Amino acid sequence: MRIDLRAGLLGIVWMFLPTAHVTAQQATNSAPAAPAAPAAPAPSAPSAITLTNTPGLDPQLDGPIDAGIPDPMQMTFPTTPGIAEPSAQKGPNPVTSIKLPPASSLELHLTPDAKKLTIDDAIRTALSKNPEILAAIQQIRIASGQVIQVRAAMLPTIQAGSSYKYQESQLANPNSKILGGGLNMQTQTQAWNIVIQANQSIWSGWKNQANFSAAKLASDSAFYALRQTIDKVVADTKKLFFDVIFNRALIRVREESVAVLQTQLQDQQSRFEAGTVPRFNVLQAEVALANAIPPVIQARNALRISQFALVKQLGLNYPSDPSSVPVDVTGQLDYDPIKIDLASSVFSALARNPSLKIQRQNILINAENLKAAMSGFQPSLNATAGWQTFNVPLASQLDETVNGWFFGITGSWNLFDGLATVGATKAARATLEQSKINYDNSARGVELDVQRSVSNLIEAQEVIDSQRANVVQATEALRLSRERLDAGAGTQLDVLNAQVSLLQAQTTELESRYRYIIALAEYNRVLSLDTDYADTYDDPMLTARDRKRNDLLNSTDNPNPGVLEGATPRKSETLRGAKRKKSAQTPNTRRKAGES
Repeated sequence: MRIDLRAGLLGIVWMFLPTAHVTAQQATNSAPAAPAAPAAPAPSAPSAITLTNTPGLDPQLDGPIDAGIPDPMQMTFPTTPGIAEPSAQKGPNPVTSIKLPPASSLELHLTPDAKKLTIDDAIRTALSKNPEILAAIQQIRIASGQVIQVRAAMLPTIQAGSSYKYQESQLANPNSKILGGGLNMQTQTQAWNIVIQANQSIWSGWKNQANFSAAKLASDSAFYALRQTIDKVVADTKKLFFDVIFNRALIRVREESVAVLQTQLQDQQSRFEAGTVPRFNVLQAEVALANAIPPVIQARNALRISQFALVKQLGLNYPSDPSSVPVDVTGQLDYDPIKIDLASSVFSALARNPSLKIQRQNILINAENLKAAMSGFQPSLNATAGWQTFNVPLASQLDETVNGWFFGITGSWNLFDGLATVGATKAARATLEQSKINYDNSARGVELDVQRSVSNLIEAQEVIDSQRANVVQATEALRLSRERLDAGAGTQLDVLNAQVSLLQAQTTELESRYRYIIALAEYNRVLSLDTDYADTYDDPMLTARDRKRNDLLNSTDNPNPGVLEGATPRKSETLRGAKRKKSAQTPNTRRKAGES
């Protein structure tokens, strides 16, 4: 089967022939008149390219060419298509049509009795009213109640009971009819009883002792959980407080940029009306102004949300007007870099972080639970003692009683309980191993948190240092670009680029300050440096050496526990060590030190 490729190509060209014809005519309108060809534009146009020796066409293929269809080998196309100039459209004045919208109706405002709120005031308010802290305090009370409840199994219980009963004579002596009615049998139809009894568990296979130890460890763990909650609340309060400060500053920076771009647009509009600049400059200014407005709107929304979140964090009640806030946040994004040593920071976090102490308590709790589960293999003994009195059933008088003391011991031993104790022991041992794995993972997680926070601090510090000089340079570049534009040596695009560069440098430095503060708050949370705790009990999971060093780091007279000028302090470098060293000096030594 033979296919005529040339005939097929001519059919495709015929589909595009009207467009090519019109384009060729537009291109030849400006050229000198040439002899008109009956079916194709003049091939002598200077801006046309002749297609010859086209690859893919076989020269040996031939066939008849229909009349009125030009030869594809001789067709010409213009190199530059003719584009009609768009008609001028009348519209509103560009200076007045693009404006920054006013603040929304949801824009927050202060209540009449709003108070100034600093970062210290915010932290104190959160510590006293934050719901998470209040719930953690109640959890301590719950744990304390559970300790008392579990301890009851180890203490004796004293019970007092009494009873009174009345019944008819036939119910009291149902055999009277059978024994004969002549017998004068008198039976007491009333009965009463009073007993005072004490019970004491003598031996439970260490179950009661293990449950009591686990309850005490859980109570201690509740205190650690409160510490963890306090550290988290303090860090979150810092983040939300400075989030408000950051959003306010960001709004000011972006509104200043919009104001500059509005001034630039008015200037270019005036120059365009005077005929000194093309309309392209006006369009560039319009686009730049329109692109700068959405970031302002987004910053306003971020400010509203951050203020709502801060009020919730502080545990304050909203006023009747939901668009008002009861506090006026005051402060600024201060930048005070600190020197940090990663190795010392990791050690301090492992020694001070409350979450790790909770994990260590869980290991000890599960160890006690294993003891309680294994108690099923051992017998249990219980002792009972008391005093009892009751009336004589066959006595004629109700006040004829019998009373006395009683004592007894009962014991039980499950020789086979269907392997229930074996299953409970197996589950308790697996839970203990699981808690150890969780502790190791939590320790690695705390180390990762320290590494991440230190890395974020280094990043923010380096960005701030680099952007300080960049802001100065961007400001100078903007001034020079404006002067060159006024002198006619520069372009409007140079001014817009300089303005964008300055805005980017200012925003980057502002964001870096905010990120440094947030990273520092997270660093203090992981190392638990915002609060000082006085342990009334030792951590049983620590060795004597670790416990001594931990007490030194957590000393209340150490202003920066765990870190002193970027390194873990030695004993002589802490305030407590300095006091001991000073008190150990002799009078002669002190006199010599004063003379020197």
